[in-house]
Amino acid sequence: MKKAYTLIELIVVLSILVIFSTVTIGGIKYFKDKSEDLNFENYVYEVKSLLSFAKSYCRKNKVIGNIIISSDRKSIIFDVTDKTYKLNKRVDLDNSTEIGSNFKLGNNKINDEGFIKEAGTITLSNKNSKFVKITISVGNDIIRVSENDDNEGDMIE
Repeated sequence: MKKAYTLIELIVVLSILVIFSTVTIGGIKYFKDKSEDLNFENYVYEVKSLLSFAKSYCRKNKVIGNIIISSDRKSIIFDVTDKTYKLNKRVDLDNSTEIGSNFKLGNNKINDEGFIKEAGTITLSNKNSKFVKITISVGNDIIRVSENDDNEGDMIE
């Protein structure tokens, strides 16, 4: 009856364990990176939707609104202070994502026709060096995401 393992058996078992752990660790890293990329894309769509909603809401209700980028660069807010149509919507980002902008950090007025008074660019970046520019034009309803946006922009009716 055998009471011990040979060196060859031990090496084979350890080799199999190393192969399984390498595959598992690689898969976990891949899914973590993919999850972070999907969260980042979600934030891009949320900010774009907030801007489109803000323009549409101001035009529909004939009110003046503000787009406010917080000083900590972790949230963007649409605010209407009209007593009849009081509204405050915000998009909060996680710690790995940050908003940059050439807009003023304070108020960026949207007039009652749904136009932002000053053109600008909002950038979103994350710790994985992903970077997206959202360009807002004056005098029309087009919001573009990055230079390589295949679409002509979002027309709000």
